[in-house]
Amino acid sequence: MNEEASVEEKEVNPILPQSQESVREIENMKEQDAKHKVGYLWKLHFFVGFLTLCFGIMCNGGRKYIAVDHSKYESRQCDKLFVNVYSTSADEEGALICCRDDNTNSFSEIMTYEGFLCNKKLKSMPLAKALTRYPDSWLLPLIPLALRMVIIFFGKLLNRPHPHPHDLWTSTKRLLFLCSIFMVRGWGLYVFLNMVEDIVLSSNILSSPTREAVMETTNLDSCWFSPLFKSWQRKFSEEGDKCYGVEFDFSDHVVLFFSHSYPTMIFEAMFCFLVPFIPKERNHLNTSPYIKQPGGFHRVLEYFLETVLPIGLLLMFLYLNMLTLLAVHSTVAYYHSIGEVVVGYIISLFIQIPVGFIIYADGKWKNIRSLVGYPKDRDHHLD
Repeated sequence: MNEEASVEEKEVNPILPQSQESVREIENMKEQDAKHKVGYLWKLHFFVGFLTLCFGIMCNGGRKYIAVDHSKYESRQCDKLFVNVYSTSADEEGALICCRDDNTNSFSEIMTYEGFLCNKKLKSMPLAKALTRYPDSWLLPLIPLALRMVIIFFGKLLNRPHPHPHDLWTSTKRLLFLCSIFMVRGWGLYVFLNMVEDIVLSSNILSSPTREAVMETTNLDSCWFSPLFKSWQRKFSEEGDKCYGVEFDFSDHVVLFFSHSYPTMIFEAMFCFLVPFIPKERNHLNTSPYIKQPGGFHRVLEYFLETVLPIGLLLMFLYLNMLTLLAVHSTVAYYHSIGEVVVGYIISLFIQIPVGFIIYADGKWKNIRSLVGYPKDRDHHLD
């Protein structure tokens, strides 16, 4: 019997290392494939946003609209009224856009330039207003991260150790990193740069001829649409002797969308791609899921965490990105000049580009990835 056992060991044991090595090779191939996919997905995400911006600029045509008091416009009955602040009179083509609720019901009407601006259905889509509202705009990108942390705590309560024992700490680091992005965007790229913009426009930093030209085109006397102002617009214009909406104002909404919503959503989405909510234990021939207990409840819970939840988050990610791109197009095509949009987008690159490097770059960015709670080598290992 002993001789037979020794013969079996000689026959079987050499196979085990080969099997383990082949498993490692397969895992390494999957990791390399994941690296490339993450890079492609981020680049695709980035260029879709950039192309949306370019399309909005093409539709803009040098116009900039503000909403005014429609009740003061007696020529037509409007439910909402927009004025092109760069127009010279009400008779100019595109100077006024009069919106009526019953004029943009068909798809063909919505797809026109005026119809897209007037349509209420697009603006009333679920979560559409949350993108620009505090604290909603801060909380939405954090939903996948919050769910991951809840799952980790839930596993600890069940005494089920997570396959990544440091996942709670890395999730905390990503939470701090995302919150720091929100703070930099809010206080640095919005409040501080708005102060700089006001100083530049109101001081003698501009050359004298340039400043006189700016003041001449923005003062209240040259504002033909001032009778249509809302009360707060009139008050603002009278206090500064300015025609509201004409003076340069870089697009803070473009900064919001491209340095707040857009990069933070892809940041956590790519992490979920690299490290699923319930990953398989690595380096074992017989891998087992995170929750593997007998009973119907645990099987249902396992199916929910491994299948239903990721699909739901993917659909939410796609939906929020669609809303963001629609909001970008609306902002760029109607509410800001091309120069204001370009400046806002350039400002957003101060966050977009570093986040992109953290997601997919190699070299010195490995340590930074680990610092902000990302897999150091873009594989499934967490530090």
